Amino acid sequence: MKLRTWCIRSGQLLTKPVLVFAGFLVFLTIFNPATMQAEDDWGGITIRHENAPIQKVFQSIEKQSGYRFFYNETLLQGAVKVSLNLQNVSLQEALDACFRNQPLSYAIVDKTIIVKRRPEQQPVAPVPTAVSFTLPNKGKLIAVRGKVTSNNIPVAGASIMIKGTDNGASTDKDGIFTLSEVDEDAVLVVSSVSHQAREVRLNGQGFITIDLAQQSDNLDEAVVVAYNTTTVKRNTAAVTVVKGEQIQNLPNRSFDKSLQGLVPGLLVTGGTGQPGAPPSNFVLRGIATGAQPTNGESFRNPLIIIDGIPVTQDPPANTSASVLRITNPLAQLNPSDIESISVLKDASAVALYGSKASNGVLLVTTKKGKTGKTVFNFRHQTDVSSAIEGKIKMLSQEEYLALLFEAYRNNNPTLYSKDAAILTDLRKKFPIIVNSPGDTSFYEPSNWVDEYFKKAAVTVSNEISMSGGNERSNFYINLEYTKQDGVTPKTGYDRKSVRFNYEHRPTSWLKLGINTGLSYNIQQYASEGTNNFLKVIAISPLNPIRDMSGNLFYKFNWGLGGTGGSASPTPIAQTDLNINNSTAFRGINKLYGEARFKNFAFSSTLGVDFMLNEVKQKAHPLVSIGTTMGSLTEQPFRSANVISTNILRFNKSWNRIHDLNILVGQEAQIASSKYLTITRTNLSSNPNSDQLLTGTVSAAGGNTSKQTLLSYFSQLNYGLFERYYISGSLRSDGASNFGKNNRFGSYWSIGGGWIISDEPLLRRTNKWLNLLKVRGSMGPAGNSAAVTDMLRFDALQLRNYLNGVAVYPAAGNPGNPSIKWEQTFVWDAGLELRILKDRINITADIYTRKTKNLIAYDINAPLATGTQFFTGNVGDIKNKGIELSMASKIIAKGDFRWNINLNWSKNQNRLTKSFYPRTTITGTNLVNEVGSEYNSFYLRRWAGVNPDNGRPMWVDSTGKFSENYMAAKPEIVGKAQPDGFGAVTNSFGYKGIELSAAIYYQYGSKIYYNSNLQNDGSANNNDPYLNQTKSALDRWQKPGDIAANPRRLLNGQAITSTGTVLDEGTNASTRYLYDGDFIRLANVALAYSFQRGLIERLHLSSARIFIQGHNLATWTKYSGQDPENIGSSGFGSIIYPQQRSYTVGLNVSF
Repeated sequence: MKLRTWCIRSGQLLTKPVLVFAGFLVFLTIFNPATMQAEDDWGGITIRHENAPIQKVFQSIEKQSGYRFFYNETLLQGAVKVSLNLQNVSLQEALDACFRNQPLSYAIVDKTIIVKRRPEQQPVAPVPTAVSFTLPNKGKLIAVRGKVTSNNIPVAGASIMIKGTDNGASTDKDGIFTLSEVDEDAVLVVSSVSHQAREVRLNGQGFITIDLAQQSDNLDEAVVVAYNTTTVKRNTAAVTVVKGEQIQNLPNRSFDKSLQGLVPGLLVTGGTGQPGAPPSNFVLRGIATGAQPTNGESFRNPLIIIDGIPVTQDPPANTSASVLRITNPLAQLNPSDIESISVLKDASAVALYGSKASNGVLLVTTKKGKTGKTVFNFRHQTDVSSAIEGKIKMLSQEEYLALLFEAYRNNNPTLYSKDAAILTDLRKKFPIIVNSPGDTSFYEPSNWVDEYFKKAAVTVSNEISMSGGNERSNFYINLEYTKQDGVTPKTGYDRKSVRFNYEHRPTSWLKLGINTGLSYNIQQYASEGTNNFLKVIAISPLNPIRDMSGNLFYKFNWGLGGTGGSASPTPIAQTDLNINNSTAFRGINKLYGEARFKNFAFSSTLGVDFMLNEVKQKAHPLVSIGTTMGSLTEQPFRSANVISTNILRFNKSWNRIHDLNILVGQEAQIASSKYLTITRTNLSSNPNSDQLLTGTVSAAGGNTSKQTLLSYFSQLNYGLFERYYISGSLRSDGASNFGKNNRFGSYWSIGGGWIISDEPLLRRTNKWLNLLKVRGSMGPAGNSAAVTDMLRFDALQLRNYLNGVAVYPAAGNPGNPSIKWEQTFVWDAGLELRILKDRINITADIYTRKTKNLIAYDINAPLATGTQFFTGNVGDIKNKGIELSMASKIIAKGDFRWNINLNWSKNQNRLTKSFYPRTTITGTNLVNEVGSEYNSFYLRRWAGVNPDNGRPMWVDSTGKFSENYMAAKPEIVGKAQPDGFGAVTNSFGYKGIELSAAIYYQYGSKIYYNSNLQNDGSANNNDPYLNQTKSALDRWQKPGDIAANPRRLLNGQAITSTGTVLDEGTNASTRYLYDGDFIRLANVALAYSFQRGLIERLHLSSARIFIQGHNLATWTKYSGQDPENIGSSGFGSIIYPQQRSYTVGLNVSF
């Protein structure tokens, strides 16, 4: 109880000041005069020029706004001179006036105004405001006056054309236009630079308001990269950007799982379907570490950074089920708050993160407010889910008994020659109904699956946000509550979150801000350490759910997976009585400031990732096993990651030819965690208690850890003629978790890009060749995640010795102060191609990643060392692969559009060097062998069934079939990681209707799946009475039979006159190795955006409804539950199932 109180108080110490500060900033946001003036668009730019070159106007704007123009001198050759008389106007008004009637447009990226060619559009008549034209007499003519806005801000200089004519007008500085003598049913075509064109029918209206959506040139779109921002055109690195709206509506409730199929090279495998659980695979461009995630650790995962703060991905201690973790810290973050995710892959992209980046980096940027009127947004989503059953079909009670009788007879033909003897034994093992004296029968088969799994698990998510801003300030606030019910009883995930981002510019050279994300999470999960899902499916059909009086059976001795007839609790009783909860508070907060002076900018950031987690697990005495009489465990866990980053940037352009960007920075990080646990057993005196007040303390412990990291880094980016780009970076890291001789590591990268399509020789092709760019990079990055802060020390413990106390080496691996950083050298070459006015976009990458100093656990130590295992550097590994992606606008005609997006990734992994040429991984069927895939399956080859006697056979070392299991030689027979994977997405649109369908595919992997559902009656001598799949019916029965499965034997034994013969058909072999290939119809969505007329009548900005189906169909040869219900090492099982879900949602802005 004290532990729990301590943890709660610790959380309160941080929570209260954070909430008070957040509330204070909310108050400032709402009542700040700058915010209240957002709708009036506060201004401050004064320009008076008569017939001046446009460059001179640029200089005036630069001096007064602090923004910098970026352009090519040749681009301004066609610009006309400018006459302006503006007083105290906003930046946007000044820019719109400057670019009016120019063959140029602009885009704003951070503090840079990028000048570009104006997209081709319908000709605009150079007429003054309110000039009108007479149309042919086609009906009633009216005078029209209107206003053009964007996000409720007037758009000056917009073109309004009467469709089918050359007549029109343009808007004044207030966005107002006037047309006289217009057909009452005419269609107006409205367009403006940096906005999407619209067609609006008058329908007799004399006054009309038209709102235009923003539109930017994709090449000038901002891309978030390491400690910086660039554009698509300037970027020299392999980066994939995922927009927040692409994942917002998916039912995963966790952005990591939602990235499946969206990022070339990123392998995402669902793993368990438990609400709030992580994926089992989250690997970018192959395995590049030697650490084995035996408990689901994130060694192989990319580094994830949210608003500049590295966040923890590992769950609290002891909340893991083998290699399938239960709790996912990333599920504590609301995906709706995400603006974009930049996935950094190559050396040029990741080297600035040094020792943490060898597995790649994900940069998550949360939303900010935008200049304009304050916008409220309400979002609702309801999902209805059901479990995916896969191809598992179980035996009926009649089929089950037929196979069981056969197993009895084959086991001992003398003892069980008659059915009566078999029935007598079965009646001793299973519940029976006494109809009358001497007349008994088994219970009718119960439907355990229907009883245990819900037909419809409902998830409801509601959130409301407020955002807005002006040139001085912007803000974004979002409140969210999601309640997700699992498909089994007492499982689910509840999340309450708030996101508050605020930024203010007190002066033109200073920027201050805060990003805060807080969440409170409650997760209910299935019993840890027991596989209820296997029990539900495999329980003997002779075991009923309830007795004749309707009471639940709590335990069975047979047919439930117990060992040798020992009692095992039923899954329904266990779920009903036990408690498995995880409660977590999460706060990710950042304070930052930036000062700009001339060509320099200095920024400073302080970030905190704090998580307070409490796990409670109770095994009720009625369903406990052994003599414990129930148990109650509480585990408080606290982690805090504090990081400080200081960066100085220099930006300078000379004569619009040279562009130089230099960055130097320093970073310090402290990561600490504390874990406590206490377990009480013997709860018989108060079996219903869920507090640590009853029973006997049987176990208690804890651990405290702390790591520090000090880093210095720099980067240089240089551009020439807007065609040639080069980038170089250098970083030095010092980490406390390494020994003093290997504490520091240095990392570097060099990259370059060449925009071939901008060469003068190719300018004639610009009409169809929009972009041809090649880029490349190389350099090393590191990985320190697999090294704990205690590894540099030998763990010690106190032991009794000679009637005294002595210090003694603790059990487990000894320390290793000489362990080195894992270092991955990456080489990447990429091609980017855009043709036919961006209708076809292609990106291709080839890469090689070589990792040296692989870190491995449990290495066999020489006996002379006095220890059995140790942790150390063992060798090198290599990944090489190809990534392709294509986006194509197949049809874009009128109101109809059809787009296709597809990607494909292929990776090959090899262990190239090792001090131990072949190492088996303890407790698995995996091996690491030089020249083969890391973590390959290492099994004996199955040779089928001997048709003469029905015994199992394997391929021996000479290549012949043998009934001797030990004569077979294990060999590498496959791998868990796929050869290739990808996705294809089709999207269709017609006016406000959108339809999309996404298909995900994967091939070239294997799954090892032996869950006792096909056990030949042996079940490895544990419980031969488990039910079987219908494939068990294809078994050997008599000499000459050609069958898939061996003869049925009770406990795998055949008692003969010469002794007992053991069949070992269920031993590990390729019999249980399956293809993991599959194609999945991942998502189908239909959405409708309401037309502007209805929206305006309802006084809304936008309204959208959608429905979708997720995981609708899967095509696979895999005979198990689901090809994604696997661990990181490719082991399949019957676990918490993946779900098929149907969604309805609403998104309204006002």
